[in-house]
Amino acid sequence: MALDLYSPCPCGSGKKFKWCCQPIHVEIDKAFRQDAEGQHEAALRAMDEVTSLHPTNPEAWGRKAQLLYQNGKVDEAEAALQKAFEANPSYPFGHLLRGLFRQEEGEINGALLLFRKAAEVYDPEAKDTLAQVYSLIAEAELKLNRPLAAHAALKISARLRPSEEVQQGLDAIFGKESRLPAVAKHEYTFLSAPKTGAGDADHALAEAATGKLADAAKAFDKLTSARPDDGAAWFNLGLARAWLGDNAKAVEAFDRYVSLEPDEGRAAKAWALAEVLRFGQGMEDQSDIVEHSVAFEIQDPQRLFDMLQEWQRDRRLAGVQVREEEGMISGVVLDQRTGLVTAGTGPSQPAKIGAYLLILGNLLMLRGSNSEALDRARRSLQESAGPSLSPGRPHRGPASFGEVLAEALVIPVGVTDQAEAERQVRDNVQRYFEDTWIHRPLKSLSGTAPIDAAGQPTLRKKLLGVVQFLQDCAAGPAQAYDFDRLRRKLGILGGEAPTSPVAAAETSPPIDSMSAAELSALQLDALTPEQLDEAWRTAQKLDAHELAGRFARAIIARPPAAGQADLYPTYNYLIQRALLDKNNDAALDLVNAGEKADCEHNEGRRRNDYELRRAQVLSKRGEADSARDVFERLIERVPGELKYRGSAAESMLSLKQGASALQFAEQGLAKAREKNDRDSEQYFQELVSAARKQVG
Repeated sequence: MALDLYSPCPCGSGKKFKWCCQPIHVEIDKAFRQDAEGQHEAALRAMDEVTSLHPTNPEAWGRKAQLLYQNGKVDEAEAALQKAFEANPSYPFGHLLRGLFRQEEGEINGALLLFRKAAEVYDPEAKDTLAQVYSLIAEAELKLNRPLAAHAALKISARLRPSEEVQQGLDAIFGKESRLPAVAKHEYTFLSAPKTGAGDADHALAEAATGKLADAAKAFDKLTSARPDDGAAWFNLGLARAWLGDNAKAVEAFDRYVSLEPDEGRAAKAWALAEVLRFGQGMEDQSDIVEHSVAFEIQDPQRLFDMLQEWQRDRRLAGVQVREEEGMISGVVLDQRTGLVTAGTGPSQPAKIGAYLLILGNLLMLRGSNSEALDRARRSLQESAGPSLSPGRPHRGPASFGEVLAEALVIPVGVTDQAEAERQVRDNVQRYFEDTWIHRPLKSLSGTAPIDAAGQPTLRKKLLGVVQFLQDCAAGPAQAYDFDRLRRKLGILGGEAPTSPVAAAETSPPIDSMSAAELSALQLDALTPEQLDEAWRTAQKLDAHELAGRFARAIIARPPAAGQADLYPTYNYLIQRALLDKNNDAALDLVNAGEKADCEHNEGRRRNDYELRRAQVLSKRGEADSARDVFERLIERVPGELKYRGSAAESMLSLKQGASALQFAEQGLAKAREKNDRDSEQYFQELVSAARKQVG
């Protein structure tokens, strides 16, 4: 426990140790040596004597608290430490020691607050102790998934006490082999002051150079108040707050910076950094991806393990790994709503991830970022495991960066060909981002879907950052996905979209990866039937319905190509768009034209579909008798099809034709019971109830 005689005294007096507490440390060191030799009672009596002789010295009480805690006397240690703070509320070692108490109890957040307080009140010359404090801060921040704060703390620790061990830690966590996304492990620095009016900014940078992160945050907070339009100051404030682990306020500062920064590239990098911060603990309400989990106590291990082996055989559990030396089992529970197969059958559609399973000792945990899939896995597990598991304890917390792609990934089930497995994974990742993700409102985009954000200047900059963050997080099989396809579809790839019509052959990207602007520049006459159909479907996925309508009208204007005689999907799309536009006359014209084309080119195979559409359009036009006649003819022709009776009842209800609605609904209910179709039976019971209310 020897201290450098000329180092700052740990009592916080501001004096050198030699001229302050060094004399009493002779007795303190003696007591700790006795304790190390097993003379615990003698050591405690010695410390009692030290505090009785120096009742107002915080170091005497702090070291007594340390000794008491080492001997398991927790309450007495806390009382002694309180005495130390009564003597000096800013007692540096006291904050460090109390932080260690909280860390030992598993209270990471509480420990971190105390470690940061210790870092603020310790004398800057106490370099060895401060290096230890910042190392503890880094450890806590990593546990809270705040890599920027951890990186800053480790860098400070390395600067205060250069060592190979600290450098190895930095390299392992933030070096080339790190598993963190690139944006999370990059070493960031403050932006330089603008050329004009730089005096205040230079002063703020000078204050930030003290090495105390709180000084930096205060300096830039003051600067942004004085100069609210200084983008660099807002970036620097965000960075300082991120280094302090204050992720929420850091995101606020980066948000302001992005709105002020005219350069899209620099703004996007800042917003990618903000996405990293959203994954820290305490940011769950601001993050688009959080981890949901449920923990169980294992009460009958043998029954549980038998059940899990059965799940493995039935391909409901994949990727099982057993680490006997650690007492750990892990695996992936497959989502039962996706393509599962049973043992002995051929491959089917790949299965999505339902939840990650972990068994450690007598605990079992399910976790995942998709709460609905996790809940399905939980219910299935509890039904199968029965009393071998305790009731589950749910929890919600920050997700790991790997969870960014969890919903996009699939498990190829029953596939032995590696190339086919890779194709299934790659195709699903592509479908997820280009068909699903682009339409999902995101908190990081102020509740706007990516497809709608590209046209708004500030949101466009944020969208660029979000996509870059996704790309940085992509690992393993997802690396095969080209994120430039996503950028192109969103219209943020860079460069200007063509403004004059071009033939498909002249365009470099595939049609299914084009943005709306690129699709609109296609020359319709130059497109093959296949290209025209692909352009129509791509425009729909982009919610570019005016453009999709143009392609659809071009499709039906041409004679059907070989193998494309069924034009019902195209006509149905145009009918639906006409109904949404309240152009019921146009919708009926399209029904007539579509049915005629189907008879001429498709042998009338879609007659029933067009007749159903006709009845629905007539209902929209308010022609109750005509609509009822069409429904009755359709049901007479296909009496076993329940959807026609249901649609008829719904249409009559919308027209306030309660008696007709009741007739269709009761017929449907009887037919559903005849088929023993429980779901349809419930549906028709609801329709019967609604019709009876109209009838009175």
